Amino acid sequence: MNSTQTIARSDNFVFNEVDGELVMMNIETGAYASLNETGKSIWQLLDAPKNIADVVSALVEEYDIDQSTCENEVLPFIENMVKNDVLVLS
Repeated sequence: MNSTQTIARSDNFVFNEVDGELVMMNIETGAYASLNETGKSIWQLLDAPKNIADVVSALVEEYDIDQSTCENEVLPFIENMVKNDVLVLS
């Protein structure tokens, strides 16, 4: 995975915000998941597909952290979301 790749929301999930968390359900399997504040921010940023570098840059601004720390935290999260078919990588 590299920062020039594009990520997008999977069409297999429906979502809603409940008590500040984003709750999602896979419409094919019925599996539920919830996202914390950072995960919710990533999901909201992906209202349209974006490359990973743009997502990281937006999070650096939103959370006022350095680029390296953000990448070290966000890239494994994105990889996990892709692995679980929540996000689609292209």
